[in-house]
Amino acid sequence: MRGFSWAALLSLGAIHGSAQQLTPVWVELGEGGQAIARVVVAAPRECPPISIDGTTRSMTPRLPVPPGFLPACEASVSTGAKSVTVGGHALMLPKPDPERVAVFGDTGCRVKGPEIQDCNHPEKWPFPSVAARAAAAKPDLMIHVGDYLYREDMCPAAKQSFCGGNPSGDNWETWNADFFAPAAKLLAAAPWAFSRGNHENCERSWRGWFYYLDPHPWRGGQCEAFQAPYVVKLGAFELIMFDSSATSNDMASSQIDRYAHELASIQASHAWLVAHHPFWGFTTGNSSLRPSTPGLEEAWMKGAPSGIDLVVSGHVHLFELLSFDHDLPPALVAGQGGTDLAKPIEASLIGSRLGPATVVAGTSEHQFGYTILTRAKNGWHLELKNLQDRTLADCWIRGRETSCRQGGP
Repeated sequence: MRGFSWAALLSLGAIHGSAQQLTPVWVELGEGGQAIARVVVAAPRECPPISIDGTTRSMTPRLPVPPGFLPACEASVSTGAKSVTVGGHALMLPKPDPERVAVFGDTGCRVKGPEIQDCNHPEKWPFPSVAARAAAAKPDLMIHVGDYLYREDMCPAAKQSFCGGNPSGDNWETWNADFFAPAAKLLAAAPWAFSRGNHENCERSWRGWFYYLDPHPWRGGQCEAFQAPYVVKLGAFELIMFDSSATSNDMASSQIDRYAHELASIQASHAWLVAHHPFWGFTTGNSSLRPSTPGLEEAWMKGAPSGIDLVVSGHVHLFELLSFDHDLPPALVAGQGGTDLAKPIEASLIGSRLGPATVVAGTSEHQFGYTILTRAKNGWHLELKNLQDRTLADCWIRGRETSCRQGGP
């Protein structure tokens, strides 16, 4: 199974573009549902023309380009545009009320300290396969719940077979190896909503986040520790994009209050809240089951947000789908996109406590894969798919209730 290397992946970035376009042109969603087309190129002068409903103009570079990065070009796409092409390739535009939504996160190959993942083995770091499978599912929308870059340290001499020759650090080469090249097919297959993870906080890979993926205007190299929530509207479908990247296990009360204030300010109706860290979820360690982020639980209870139908997150490298008493929305944790998995949850989740809430229905899975949610009468049909595209969990979300059966239909 060897012979799979990050260098081979780099060629994938030009599948949908010219020799100077180093990634496919992707479409991401910003405030209000504004669609933004972006592409990475070799030089600012290489920004390609974009045709929107027959009107052609040049994409513009995001300047200044930060040191160590290659330039990104962008263009806003008018709401209601019917046809958008770059270099003869049609872009996938957002649909009102999407019918199929794919979700995963925590996708990079971990190379940090003693934790060295085998980046050259397609089963040990399967993100390219996960992304290709998700692309083949033809989603109307792709949600990445954060944590893109994991190759933070140079490959140790003793682990050259795992990561020899890999780039490292917050720069173009590493972002390409960890995200853009393996995600190439999926980048071109659906519009994206990007969530910021703790790997993109101000102590880690924030430059690549703000320059390449953040939908807001580029501010020229200043890190924002907290970004205000924003709403993505696609018809009656809403996403609340919530930045939890600064979350820690020992948050100060002032930070909890900040998050509570942001939650209280949300004005939504039947929205999904997308945040990297679970507001309601479990993590594992030393064979014990414990709440993932107690500080966010506290912020939620203080802020008492309304209009949220589902909380979508990652951070814990497992799949979890939970529903609760206390009129809380169900919680989906989808952090098994490629980074080394966490220890499995072996205890029954039903009856477990998270702050004041009790789990009334819950399931978890310990395999790499992606989640696909399909709109259905009175709710959503959820399937967790593994690397062979086998259904691991076949679930329904109807209002505040969830139900699942393992092993698929």
